[in-house]
Amino acid sequence: MASSAVPLSAQAATWLKTGGATSKPYGHVAYCRGRASDCRAHGGSGRLAPSRMQMLQSINTSVNRAIKPVSDSKLYGRREVWSFPTDAGDCEDYVLAKRAALLRNGYKPGDLLIAVGRKRGEAHAVLVVRTVDGDFVLDNMEDQVMPVRRAGMRFSKIQSPVDAGSWVKVTGKTSNPSILK
Repeated sequence: MASSAVPLSAQAATWLKTGGATSKPYGHVAYCRGRASDCRAHGGSGRLAPSRMQMLQSINTSVNRAIKPVSDSKLYGRREVWSFPTDAGDCEDYVLAKRAALLRNGYKPGDLLIAVGRKRGEAHAVLVVRTVDGDFVLDNMEDQVMPVRRAGMRFSKIQSPVDAGSWVKVTGKTSNPSILK
């Protein structure tokens, strides 16, 4: 948990460093077929104001509490389905619900990137909010919004910051925002 003496935004100052294009997650490909407007080119990131951090925290916590964790196999009888959950879903569904809520509250698509990788040894997806103060992670396994460097996840790929239909490799973390693509 972040120290109350130091604002969370001041603790972030780390971004996911990206490389070249990579494969798209299977569920995202199917999701984009049905929601093409949600998977197009868009602008880059903006600046997260302190009042906006409260919104991130509020939406992360409320979505985490509103949705019951259930695998796609149990819910749909299929291995991978990305959808907007009403009351149950898996990690990608939490991400989509959080992303939709933040978009309704004025966030730009280029600030809200779906990332995948491994957490606790299992495949996992989270929402990364990209700001000039660093990348922040909204995770269904954590109520606290975390700076990317404290997320406890090994990231492998992330949506392109300029095209929600494309994905890029995560090659590490950086504290130098000038190298971000």
